Amino acid sequence: MPMVDVAALARLVAEYDALSALPSAEARQRLRDVCYTIGIYTGETDPARAVARARTLLDPALRATATAAVQPVVAVADRATGPLLAELEELAGRERGRHRPSLHDVVQLTRVVLPDCVGAAVSTWSDDGSVETLAASSPQLLALERIQGEAGTGPLARIRSQGEGQVVVPLDPGRPGRFADRARRCGVRAVATEHLRTLPHGCTAFSAYLRTPVQPGTPAAALVTVLALQASAALDRSALTRTVADLLDRRHATGLALGITMERFGVSAHTALTLLARAAQRLGTDLDTVVRRLAADGRLLPAGADGPGP
Repeated sequence: MPMVDVAALARLVAEYDALSALPSAEARQRLRDVCYTIGIYTGETDPARAVARARTLLDPALRATATAAVQPVVAVADRATGPLLAELEELAGRERGRHRPSLHDVVQLTRVVLPDCVGAAVSTWSDDGSVETLAASSPQLLALERIQGEAGTGPLARIRSQGEGQVVVPLDPGRPGRFADRARRCGVRAVATEHLRTLPHGCTAFSAYLRTPVQPGTPAAALVTVLALQASAALDRSALTRTVADLLDRRHATGLALGITMERFGVSAHTALTLLARAAQRLGTDLDTVVRRLAADGRLLPAGADGPGP
């Protein structure tokens, strides 16, 4: 089990107690991060056991022993990780002041900033004909996206066939079809769809549902492209978040380094990985070296320890 920094563990337990009484989604997410980091300190995988173990370690009778065991290696750790921690501190400060829109934010923003826009959606059309909608600004648009998959027609089918760029499909009164009829009843007269990415078994696209058609080369068409780029960036962040979840494994140095960064700078797991990658670039080294330096930080591990157990 890793040797603990008693002061840091005490802060974590205090934060755990405060967050446990808060009902918000943000508090629950931070509580998960805190429980994970307490688990790293204590070597426990179950959150309840980890917190109980932390309270035991914080017993006044044990503090002197724990602190004395940590002190001999702190100076060595400072020399090894000092520049790295300084870079991470600067990057974390910048990151905390930056807002990155989620996919839901982008589709809601589209309805506000794009003229004559009913709303927007992002969906993946699979090779089996099914459509998975990742985000939609209203239940009506969610239904319209699914209808396209069921009917095999509409802008999603067009952009899937085209494979890139943007298509604008007008829904004039003479255009028949289940999708077109349902869309017109929702006040939609055209759909501008932008290709986002090709997947092994389908494609993903961003669609803006409009009250009037947009013409190629106009500012409105360009704005659809800009919003589609933001949606693509949000998708990339979601994919990275899933990757980070896979990396949060206590048996590996990467999971330990992420936990240290999350606790030390008060950031999410996704942001922690971003900070580590940027710090590696700025220090002229690679991510693996940064991870190993943090995993060997004397504030958390005794001399000769390999990391927390499984």
